[in-house]
Amino acid sequence: MDLTELKETWEKMSVAVEKQKNLTDKMIMDVTKLKFSNKISTILKYEGLGTIVLFFAVIVISTKIELFDTIPLQIAVFITLLIMILLPVLSLTTIYRMRNIDIAKKNYKDAIIAFTKRRSHFLLVQKWSLVLSGVLMLTILPVTLKIAKGKDFFAGASNNLLWYIPIGLVVLVFFGRWGYGCYSRITADAKAILNELNEE
Repeated sequence: MDLTELKETWEKMSVAVEKQKNLTDKMIMDVTKLKFSNKISTILKYEGLGTIVLFFAVIVISTKIELFDTIPLQIAVFITLLIMILLPVLSLTTIYRMRNIDIAKKNYKDAIIAFTKRRSHFLLVQKWSLVLSGVLMLTILPVTLKIAKGKDFFAGASNNLLWYIPIGLVVLVFFGRWGYGCYSRITADAKAILNELNEE
C-alpha cells in the first residue's frame, strides 16, 4: 500500500469515525432528553390531577354562585375561586417552562443554568402554593357549608366545624412539606440527568 492509498484509507476511516461519533452524540442527547422529559412528566401527572380536581370544584361552585348572598360569603367565594384558578395556572406554567428547555439547541452549561433558574422558580411557586392552600382551606369552609347545608358560616351556624381548621392546617403542612420534598428530589434528579451530558 503506497502513501496515497494509506492517506485515502485514513481519511475514509476519519470520516467513518466522525459519523459514528455524531451518531453516538445524537443517541446520547435523545436518551438524555427522554429521561429528562420523563422526570418532569412525573410532576406534571400529579399537578394535572390536582388541576382537574380544582377546576371541577370551580365549576361546581360557579353553578351555585347565587347562594352566596352576603358580603362575607361573596368575599370567601371570590378568594376561593381565585386561588383555585391561580394555583394550577402558576404550577403548570412553571412545569411547562422546565420541561421545554431545548437541550439540543443549548450546550450543557446553558441547559443546566436555564434549568436551575426554572427549577428555583418552580420550587418558589410550590412554597407559595402551600401558603395559598392554607388560605384556600380557610375560605372553602364557609363556601362548602353554604353549598352542602345552606348555612352561613359567618352567621355563627357552624361553630361545631371550627375543629376542622387546626386539624386541616396540620394535615396541610405535613402533606405540603412531603410534596415539596418529592418535587425537590424529582427536579434534582432531572438536573442530575443534564449533568450527565458534561460527563459524556
